Amino acid sequence: MKFYLLLVGLLPLLGLAQPWVNRTYSNLYDVQARTMVEMGNGNFLVAGTQAFSNGFLGVHDATGACTATYFLSQSALSSYSDFNQIVKMNDTMAVIGGKISLADGPGEVWKGITVAVNQQGSVIWMLTHEVSSLTDAVVRDIEPFSDSTVLVLSAGIGTPQNTLSLVTIDGSVLWTKNYDVNETGFQLNDLCLADSNMYMCGTLNQAGNYSGILLTLETSGNLIDGSKYNFNTQPDFVQLIRQGMNLVVANCGASSSQSLLKMDFAGNVTDHKSFTAMMAMPHEQALKPLSKIDSSHFWFYNGGDFGSLGYQMDAVSMIPYQVIQHVGNLQTILQHDTSMRILSTGPIYGVKSLVIMQKHYALTWADSLQGLFSFCTYPSNEPPTNQMVPVKINFSPALSQGNAPNPLNYPFLANEAWSNEPYCVEMLGGMEESAVVFGPNPCDEMLKIEVQYPLEYRVLNLEGKIVQSGQTNAMGYIVTQALSNGLYLLALGDITYRIQVMHQG
Repeated sequence: MKFYLLLVGLLPLLGLAQPWVNRTYSNLYDVQARTMVEMGNGNFLVAGTQAFSNGFLGVHDATGACTATYFLSQSALSSYSDFNQIVKMNDTMAVIGGKISLADGPGEVWKGITVAVNQQGSVIWMLTHEVSSLTDAVVRDIEPFSDSTVLVLSAGIGTPQNTLSLVTIDGSVLWTKNYDVNETGFQLNDLCLADSNMYMCGTLNQAGNYSGILLTLETSGNLIDGSKYNFNTQPDFVQLIRQGMNLVVANCGASSSQSLLKMDFAGNVTDHKSFTAMMAMPHEQALKPLSKIDSSHFWFYNGGDFGSLGYQMDAVSMIPYQVIQHVGNLQTILQHDTSMRILSTGPIYGVKSLVIMQKHYALTWADSLQGLFSFCTYPSNEPPTNQMVPVKINFSPALSQGNAPNPLNYPFLANEAWSNEPYCVEMLGGMEESAVVFGPNPCDEMLKIEVQYPLEYRVLNLEGKIVQSGQTNAMGYIVTQALSNGLYLLALGDITYRIQVMHQG
């Protein structure tokens, strides 16, 4: 396993050609980051939930450093909130989705919520979404429909009711449709646009018998066709994306494996691959485990806080051409032609200088997979297995006019300052401060480590490449004569220090 430190503070001088990682945590709250977008000004907006169920928005600059954090304010009307996704509408606007608990009569009810923000994180508008009066609901997906409109999918919590709304970028609601069934469970999780239609996926629970669901809709929200897919496990179709003339559906149900299905636009399954599931609780898994690379390639990732797998997939063969294993929970991967941006979360706690640090997340930038391997992940080759094609059965929910989302005006409050450090999430748990003493720093031809026994060491440059390694001599010295003047990283076990070589004369 490779654990390397990168000096994010030097990036403005070095330029963004250097890979970087920036880990963010709160000294007061556990934080669970769920998703991110990159805005036109270079800012990253990260949405998630902090302890005590407050949805948060983190604003990060182009080096990944957190410059501001906000949470949805508590008041007499609201006790809890939760953000589970964020979608970029354009270079200057994004829409966050989740749920908020609002007082409604003598009790409280969860309502879905969407919040439009600008690239600095300031609120533009808010809407609450419901599937029916006094029924708990949450926003499951947000999908840009055009340059000026966005689709918002809401699902009941524990009820077989779902709602789809078309909303303009100024917060006006154009139409809303309900999709309901008279069963114990019917939840729609995701939607996408393809072949002049809309497609939605989800799960149906009929008296304990689970089926995956695919609906085909007109762009006005009217139902064209519906299918359910029976498995020998409990399926849960959590996301679908378009790849060429096909749909790829992620099935992350309660089983020892997760699978991908390739379907044509008529819903016929043409391929089905099963992948080994990393150990994870459902709340730890990525809510949206698929991410497009281009029209014929995509990412699929699964796992939890203590380890996840990322597969670069060929949509034609449905076989990964690269697999990485990350000691952290992959949540979002944005891959461009020359760079990758990754959001991952880490274990619950770590210790540094006897201070307990809370659950955290990291933003990582790399110019390639090899650049990523240099400090945050390592390659793995875990091939998928062919899976039996599930049985397809016709299915049609009831369609009715839904209640329009309502405006809500809640401020975002600035949170306490969060901490940033240039560490991968995988390093937490190996961050106890060491009693090792070394010097001088800067050094010339020798660096002495105050230890009683020979110690393995590595010297790395700022690109994370090992330039010297070996063992200290009997006196604890490392010869640095062959190193050029400059900054380096000294790795002693799992602890990494910054050193400077400065030759005299």
